[in-house]
Amino acid sequence: MKRLFLFVALTLIVSCSVAQSLLNKTVSVNVTRQPLARVLDNIGSQGNFHFSYILDFIRDDSLVTLNVNHKTVKQVLDIMFQGTCQYKEIGNQLIIQRAAQGKERWYVVSGYITDAVTGHPVSNASVYERMQLISAMTNEQGYFRLKLREKDRPSFTSITVSKDLYKDTAMLISSGYDQEMVAGLKPAGTIQLSVVDVNQFTRVEQTWLGSFFLSSKQRMQSLNLSDFFTRQPYQSSIIPGLGTHGKLGAQVVNKVSLNLIGGYTAGLNGYEVAGVFNIDKKDVRYVQFAGVFNVVGGKMTGMQASGLHNHVLDSLTGVQIAGISNIINNNYTGMQAAAYNQANGNGEGLQVAGILNITKGKTQGVQLAGGVNYTRALRGMQVSGIGNIVVDTVRGAQFAGGLNYVKKIHGIQVAGTGNIATDTVRGLQVSGLFNYAGTLKGVQIGVVNIADSSDGYSIGLLNFVRKGYHQLAVYHSEIADVTVAFKSGNHKLYTILLAGANLNSDEKVFITGFGLGHIFRINRKMNFALEYLSETVYLGDWENTHSLNRLQSVFNFRLAKGITLFGGPAFSLNYAPSTITVPGYKASLPGGYKAYNIGDKVTGWFGWHLGIGFF
Repeated sequence: MKRLFLFVALTLIVSCSVAQSLLNKTVSVNVTRQPLARVLDNIGSQGNFHFSYILDFIRDDSLVTLNVNHKTVKQVLDIMFQGTCQYKEIGNQLIIQRAAQGKERWYVVSGYITDAVTGHPVSNASVYERMQLISAMTNEQGYFRLKLREKDRPSFTSITVSKDLYKDTAMLISSGYDQEMVAGLKPAGTIQLSVVDVNQFTRVEQTWLGSFFLSSKQRMQSLNLSDFFTRQPYQSSIIPGLGTHGKLGAQVVNKVSLNLIGGYTAGLNGYEVAGVFNIDKKDVRYVQFAGVFNVVGGKMTGMQASGLHNHVLDSLTGVQIAGISNIINNNYTGMQAAAYNQANGNGEGLQVAGILNITKGKTQGVQLAGGVNYTRALRGMQVSGIGNIVVDTVRGAQFAGGLNYVKKIHGIQVAGTGNIATDTVRGLQVSGLFNYAGTLKGVQIGVVNIADSSDGYSIGLLNFVRKGYHQLAVYHSEIADVTVAFKSGNHKLYTILLAGANLNSDEKVFITGFGLGHIFRINRKMNFALEYLSETVYLGDWENTHSLNRLQSVFNFRLAKGITLFGGPAFSLNYAPSTITVPGYKASLPGGYKAYNIGDKVTGWFGWHLGIGFF
């Protein structure tokens, strides 16, 4: 059995060597104007075989001039017959026949690429044929192999060699037969420094998605062929490099691009769809869909949609929709819609985000977010569930469930918690808790209102204006012996927080209240103010507290810096829910003064107050 197996194996090896030995045998031919028949005999003698052919087809008296060394028989015959013949081996005989007409044929161009200065092999150089979009890259020894189609004869083919930091080299060869070539690349000249984007058409390869989904050879070829781009009506691919345009698909701008899993093209001027991803090096126009993500190295004009992520490395004019995120490295005009949107330039249009919108430049339009909106300057509106942030100026409105932040605003701020404007507010601030303005030239409405300086109106429980009106007032009135009030705001509107008590142990009274006031300036030492006070009066029974509304005029005279004497008449309306009296407390208000009954439970009277103010 072992001997039979060895015999069969040796027979197969010998058969294969015989079958392959004719066309693949190496010969050398150096002749000048020798008859074809003599040249063929010479080749047959070197290879130990003989030729057969039809004289009507091959004129064996034609003269041949040829100088080749150590080439295969097929290579020598292809050079002699210029690809017009085909060959058939039968035993020790090689039959030369006319090539089949109308049938697409292939031929191989191979060789080595070297440095023209040093003579060293150049690896990772791109060797390609522009029309057929067929390419190869050299290995570590500088070797390449291209398999090209031959359709029309006689013809010539241009082979181009490109390598980063070398000058492009183009070679014109006769097409139709296998051949070898050697080319030397000259290093590129001295680079003149200027403001140039050297990675203009290789930026997609530098993104994390590009580096993950593209091979190192694809990224290197993109760098080599940064100056070569062409256009085709359509392309289809399974993955990058495996499609109708082969390895040069990344250098082609298409009108229709269909990618089963993913595509890697130069750009689009039509429609593109992919099951997983699209990566385009240059501009994309009109429509682009992907199941997972799209990356565009240039401008996006039209509609871009993906299941997870879109990234445009230049600008967007149109619509960008993604399940998770949209990123634009420059400006956008149109709309972004995703959980997270980011534009590193200016925005004009609409941003809609489930979580976060970011425009690092100016926004003219609307930002809507479930979480936070951010932009440098806004002319339009921001609406968010948590907060809005504008680094500079808002001309429009901010609405937030939590907090609004801006430097300057010409418009409206409305927030559930607070509004902050570090510079100037010209408009309205409304919040559930607090408002802050550097300079107020509008209106604040909130529980606590704070301003560095104010020429507007602060309406709230506590109003603080650092460079405004502050006074701690202690006064006596017809109701209570001592009342202490803190007044803060500005001359247009200030708030009053007060507490008072009657010191007589037999007629005790306790008062708390809130009020608003306005100052009418007379001169540097004197002014007149009008105040409205809403007070709660405790007369020993919490279930029967009195509600007192008081309008009082205040004449202020400054005695010295920080000390003011004031007083004036007042009119009060009091609501008393019950006539029940408590021992040790006043039986009724105002006490010794006569009150006028306005209803069953409402009385009114004219009173007075006199006191001194500090600050």
